[in-house]
Amino acid sequence: MLASVVATVSLPNGLTSEAAQADQVGTLNAQAKEISQELVQEQLQIGGYQQQYSVASERVATDARDIAQTQQQIGSDKRQVMSKVLLVRHLAIASYVFGDSESSTSNAGVFASNESTVQAAGEYTTIAVGNLTEALDQLHTAQHTLQGHETALQQQQTQDRLAQSTQATSLSLANDTEIKMESAQAQVTGQLAVAVAQQAAAQSAAASAAVAAAQRAAVPPPAASQPTSSASPPVAPPTATGGATTDPVLNAFLQCVVQAESGGDYGAVSPDGLYMGAFQFSQPTWNLAAQAAGLPGLVGVPPNTTSKADQDTVAVALYALDGEQPWLGDRCSQ
Repeated sequence: MLASVVATVSLPNGLTSEAAQADQVGTLNAQAKEISQELVQEQLQIGGYQQQYSVASERVATDARDIAQTQQQIGSDKRQVMSKVLLVRHLAIASYVFGDSESSTSNAGVFASNESTVQAAGEYTTIAVGNLTEALDQLHTAQHTLQGHETALQQQQTQDRLAQSTQATSLSLANDTEIKMESAQAQVTGQLAVAVAQQAAAQSAAASAAVAAAQRAAVPPPAASQPTSSASPPVAPPTATGGATTDPVLNAFLQCVVQAESGGDYGAVSPDGLYMGAFQFSQPTWNLAAQAAGLPGLVGVPPNTTSKADQDTVAVALYALDGEQPWLGDRCSQ
């Protein structure tokens, strides 16, 4: 998936139409979202690999401690066995010196002084050798058990080391994938920023062109002209900041909006204070449209305090940017 995303982030140059730039921004936004989602999944997978690697490493360490302890126990058992072997040899010599109880109880020991001494020595040797043989058998059994346990532990350690190596490899691959995805994300984000800037520039140019066309269509009224109909003239705002040099001609839709939103009152303010002027601009929308209209001096100025020409110019620019969208819901857009 990453390769396909990276392969599609390079877009053709020279996109000048607003529709093409909107498509470009939409495509880049979709790609950025997709990469972000995959990056989150990859980071979760990395967390899982790290946890599994930690568990495998702890198992290897535990195996090593168990093997060392078992080897220590085996060494202790071996020392005990050697000690018993020496004792067996000593008792064998004693048995030979004082009499061989297994071959014949009637034979006297080499250094025996009388029959009772030989008999006592033979009985002692028989008991001692019998106890020693049993002890040696037990020690050998325990030693074999420990050696079997050591072998099993070593096999387990081998498996755990293999698991540790596998998790380390998976973690490394996941980290590499994350780095590549972060690089792709940065690439898409950079291209998205450029595309958004290009789109904004194209929209601003379209808004400026619309304003210029509307201003060219405007015909200044005679100085002493009077209303010839009974319709009320537009109400001027209480103050005027200036900005627009010509009052542009409004299209039919915007003419309808003026009446629907404010009844032609350019100084109107909604009861909640959020919407102002004849077109009932919100301050953020006004700021955006004023900038696009080439009137940065009006940014931050309450719309209802500006001139009719200013408000008409900004409305023409906003219509060029978003069409009827800002006024959806009133009777003009139905």
